[in-house]
Parts: sequence; C-alpha cells; structure tokens
Amino acid sequence: MMKFKYLLLCSLFFVLTLFSLPTSSLATNTSNRYIALHDRLLAFEKEEVRLENAQIMVPFEKMARYLYADIQKSDEQITITKNATSISYNFISSETTINQEIIPGNTMKIIDDILYIPIRLLGESTGFKVDYLSDILTVRLYTNHYPHMSHPQFIQELKKQRKEIPLPKPTTPADPSKPIVYLTFDDGPNRYTSEHLNIMKKFNVKGTFFFVGNQIASYKSLTQLTYKEGHTLALHSMTHDRNKVYASAQAFVNEMKKETEMIQSLTGFKPTLVRTPYGSKPYVTSAMRGLLKQEGYKLWDWDVDTLDWQVNEANFQQIIARVKTGVEKARRAKDQHIVILLHDRVQTTKALPGIISWLQQQGYSIQPYKAEMHVPQNFWHDPEL
Repeated sequence: MMKFKYLLLCSLFFVLTLFSLPTSSLATNTSNRYIALHDRLLAFEKEEVRLENAQIMVPFEKMARYLYADIQKSDEQITITKNATSISYNFISSETTINQEIIPGNTMKIIDDILYIPIRLLGESTGFKVDYLSDILTVRLYTNHYPHMSHPQFIQELKKQRKEIPLPKPTTPADPSKPIVYLTFDDGPNRYTSEHLNIMKKFNVKGTFFFVGNQIASYKSLTQLTYKEGHTLALHSMTHDRNKVYASAQAFVNEMKKETEMIQSLTGFKPTLVRTPYGSKPYVTSAMRGLLKQEGYKLWDWDVDTLDWQVNEANFQQIIARVKTGVEKARRAKDQHIVILLHDRVQTTKALPGIISWLQQQGYSIQPYKAEMHVPQNFWHDPEL
C-alpha cells in the first residue's frame, strides 16, 4: 500500500507541467495567473503567483490558510495538514514529504524568502480537483463534497464581476467643505483582510483595522503587512467573547492590554484606539471607561452601520446603498468626521470598490485614524475618550 502511494505521488509530481505557459525560459517569473477555490477568486498579488520550470506555484503557508489547513512551524520545518494528508518541507535538507514519504525532485522552493509549492501538488494531494481555466487564466481548486458552480458558470460569473467592479480613477482633490470619512474594519485579521488591503492599494486609500487578538496569532505576517502599508491598527479585544470581555472592568482592560502587547511586539506600533465587541453601549460600564482613560486608550464606535455582516454575498449592493444613505445623512447633520463600520467578510470585499469609488467621486477625503488627531466618537458622548 505504501509503495502504491509512493508511486502515485511520484506520478503526480510529473504531471505538474499541465499548467505550463508558452515560454522559452525556465527562470522564475510572475505567472500573470489567478488562483480560485470553489467559487471564490483568492487574493494573491500578481508577483505572488509564480512560474517555476513551467509549473504554477503559490506561497505554501498562505495557500494553506485559504484551505483552512492546520499549520505547524519550527525553525527546521513547516507542516500543513488537510484531509488527513500532511505535507512538510524541511528548511535544512530542502526535502518535501507527503505523509512522511519523500517526494523526489525540487518540488518546493524558496523564492524571495517565501516558500512556494506547485499548486497542483498541494491541491491534489489534499483531496482537491485542480483544473486550469484558460478563458480566465485561473487555476481552480474544488471538491464535489462542497457545493460549487460548474466551470462555465464560474467563468461567466467572474467575467461579470470584473465588469461590475469600478476601476480606480485618477484621484481628484477632496472637497474641503465635506467631512473626513474613516473606513473601519472589524473582526480581522482573516483571509478577507488581505483582499481589502489589495483593493485599498488600488484606490490609494488607507483604513483603520480593529483586529481580534486571538486571530493575530494565526495571521502575524498579515498584521505586519497591514501596518507596513500605512493602515492604522486598532484593538477589538483578545477574544471577542462577550462573556469574557465584559466579565469585569479589569478583565475588560486586560483584553485590550494583552492585544496591545501582541501588536506592539509584531510591528513596534502601540495601538491606543479601542472598539469594543458589539459596540460600547450598553456593555461598557463607567468603571471600564475609567480604566480605559487610566491606561491611555481612546474609544470609537461609529456613525454609519452598514450591517454588512447580515447581508448575503449576492446582495452586496445593499452595503453600498447604506454607505451612501448614512454618509449623506451624517453630512447633513454637520458631522465633520464620519466613521463607517465594516467587517472583514466576503460581502464587504465585493462592496468595497463601489464604496470607495462613490466616496471619491463625491469629494470625500478618506483617512485612517491618527492618534495625534483624535476625534471623540463613542456612544457615551464622553469627550475624554
């Protein structure tokens, strides 16, 4: 049985060239190809999907997170486990193993300090079907155990989505008579955070990300990237567990302090802005507010609640409509600083290009939170927070 599995894995390695591109060079290049999982296009930068010896390769650890694989990593080795299959790479010997069987050849490779794996090897060895859709230049991973569109339907839907997403237009000067708008994102970091970073980079805007501490542990590099790209990191508690966060005033502030230390150790930046789970009212008591002030924190709620968390992905236009209505209502009320509540979720990803495009067309200035320019924005109307 082990011999059969070994031969099967060897055969798998030799068919990797299915995803070849017309080229006379075997050098490493960006592939200009996309990666999809079931019905979703994954967020990879152009330079992240590589062509190495006629194989399409992706970052091993990042792709493993998209597959919800278990990841174990040490200085010597990284192992991911998915569907009872373990794939390992030894940094010392440069060997790739699948279920402890060594795979011959240079299957995984470190490129620009990132470990890459052929997408077909990763997909098929963990139980996925892997097809190349030439019409949309996309490698698609899927399984019959999970509902998904047919290839023709997926191709048609993706082409339609690409037409719907507004392309960034040249930035025009913001109207100084209009309020500043803050795009804030709760519940990250997660796989949608990276997609939001990519969208905002295209529109040349920055946001404020209220991360959950327990998730930062699984997305350390994404946390660092968010800060590196000029966005503001803020606190959304360690656990996002209502019973734990609001158990007592000390438990409440300890959640924020622990997350502060985590972010500061990763980025060198000490966040001071807090958004509490489910909003500050009625959960945050006067004792909790007092401890926040004592520890030097500030508290933000929001002006515009998009309710994006309860919108179906197919109805993402509702999120855009709520932003338009809410922002205009706040402007008419003479609010000079408008905070929009969003979440790192798929429906928000689909709505975000339309939100940013509309705000820019209307002359609103989109800014990240800056501690030195703090504006009180909490449901308790506490000017000290």
